[in-house]
This record gives sequence, C-alpha cells and structure tokens, in this order.
Amino acid sequence: MQFKPAQIISILFHPLLVPTYLLLILSSLNTHHVLTMPLQYRLLLIVFVFLTTFMLPALILIILRKFGVVKSLEMHERQERALPLIIVSAFFYLTYYLLKQMEQNSLFTLFMIGATMLVLLCLIINYFTKVSIHATSWGGFLGAFMGFSLNFQVDVTLWLYAIILITGMVATARLILKAHTVAQVYGGFLLGSISQLLLFYYV
Repeated sequence: MQFKPAQIISILFHPLLVPTYLLLILSSLNTHHVLTMPLQYRLLLIVFVFLTTFMLPALILIILRKFGVVKSLEMHERQERALPLIIVSAFFYLTYYLLKQMEQNSLFTLFMIGATMLVLLCLIINYFTKVSIHATSWGGFLGAFMGFSLNFQVDVTLWLYAIILITGMVATARLILKAHTVAQVYGGFLLGSISQLLLFYYV
C-alpha cells in the first residue's frame, strides 16, 4: 500500500522538474532580482525552462526506452544511467548558456550551472557506485535557497521549511521503493546541498 504514494511523490518531485519548481518560487519572491522583471517575461521564462529542462530531456529518455537503450525511466541499473545523465547535463548547460545571455536571470543562471555540475558529478560517481539523483536534486534545491538567503539577506524561512519537508518526503519515497540504500540517499543529499550552498553563498 505504501508503494503507490511513494511512486506518486517520486514522479511529482522528479529531478527534471526541480529547475522549474525553483524558478516558480524565485519568481514569487519580492526581491529586486524579481521585481525588475515584467510578469509576462517571468511567465515566458518559466515555460522556456520547463521545456528545456523537463519536456525535451524526458522526451529523449522515452525514445531511449522505446529503443531499449534504457530498460526503465527509473534507470535502476547503474550501467544504463550514463547516457541519460550526459543528455540531461547537455540540456541543463544549454539552458544555462541561453539564460546567461540575459543578465536579469543571474540567480537562476547560477543555479543552472550548479545543477549542470551536479549532474556531471553524479555521472562520475556513477562509474563507481549509485547515488540518489532525487536526493541530490532536492538537496541542491535546499542548498541553493539556504545560500541565497544567507548571501542576500532574504527571509525565505517558510520556503525553506517547505523544501525540507519535500526533501524528506522524496528521500523516504526512494527508500520505500527500494530504489536506493540509505547511504545513497544521504550521499546524494549531502552532495547536492553542500555544492549549491557553497555556490550561492560565495559567488
């Protein structure tokens, strides 16, 4: 009975959706980074990011599954993760590169280069052992917001509580589904949170 909710949580908070979720929250904050952007521009930006970081990578992963390159979209086997991770990192970097041309998006651009580096780190680690990409992504989400709050002195306490709650739910769901060991979940969380926290705090 526990598997169905865990599967739903894993899908709703899929790593590919993290950039879109983060941009949605950033766009709702009353900071000068956001207020300088017209609402229509923010909406177009969200649609663009959703397409480049979720829709297009997901479509390619579905095609790879159809042709038998990956057995499952969950990519349980370590050996079948390499190509999808390379594809995702390429789309993340493309998103970063395109947003870099628009100086107004400095915060989200910073997150995207951090997310690209995290995917590449997961790719390197994948040659030795598995790490939870779900936990890495949401750890990165949390680390980015903590670093943003500390560096720019912005109160995002309620959002931090919400992100911590979601991160805990996602980590628990991955354990219930037996997709990862406790070490792989904690390892992914620490990798993501520390990397993005340092990036947002010091850059």
